[in-house]
Amino acid sequence: MKKTVIIVCLAFLTFQGFSQNIDESTRKKFSIVVDIFNDFWVGVPDSINNRFFNQGTNISGLYDYRIGKSNYSFAFGAGIGAHNFFSNAFVYTDTATNNTVLRPISSVYPGTGYNKNKISFTYLDIPIEFRLRTKKEIRASVGFKFGFLIDSHTKYKGDNYLNNTPLYLAKDDLKIKVKDVRNIETFRYGVTARFGWKYLNITGFYSLTDLFKKGEGTEMYPISVGISLMPF
Repeated sequence: MKKTVIIVCLAFLTFQGFSQNIDESTRKKFSIVVDIFNDFWVGVPDSINNRFFNQGTNISGLYDYRIGKSNYSFAFGAGIGAHNFFSNAFVYTDTATNNTVLRPISSVYPGTGYNKNKISFTYLDIPIEFRLRTKKEIRASVGFKFGFLIDSHTKYKGDNYLNNTPLYLAKDDLKIKVKDVRNIETFRYGVTARFGWKYLNITGFYSLTDLFKKGEGTEMYPISVGISLMPF
């Protein structure tokens, strides 16, 4: 979480400084959006305990096309979206079906405790928005975005289950990062919304695709809610 906050703060300060050096016409046509959000996961199996806070970030750049002289516009652009799923789930592939299965770590390796366990995935997104921006700097938008998976991995820190050494006895706890989680959906899409004033907005994203490919993993998907920073 600390790394996320630092990256977002640096991005905001950089974009803010950049915005002060561009002309007004460009300022009105191009916008940078930095989202800090929490993923609420739907469809998580009853056997899995997932954390309430699953922080994530989006950084996007969008070009605005104003509709005549009105306060309305269309915008499109590109961005990077990073999501997390923190839980007690051990991710493995069922050799009989090749499906990706989530099971509690303690049921796979009895007596195993952990400090951190998550699935992370990152998308290259293309957002499209219909926007309203009033003279008093009130902003609102509804839109749609679709993205392509560019990274996925699991990260575990806890008891060394490889040799069944409890954390309180081990000199060094086990740290494992596994790249390319199998059967994650490579293409995602969903609806977006944003509302706020000037630089600070509330944002939401409702995924219309599951995390895993249909029939090849758990049918779960995120609903993202957070804040947007819009330096210009």
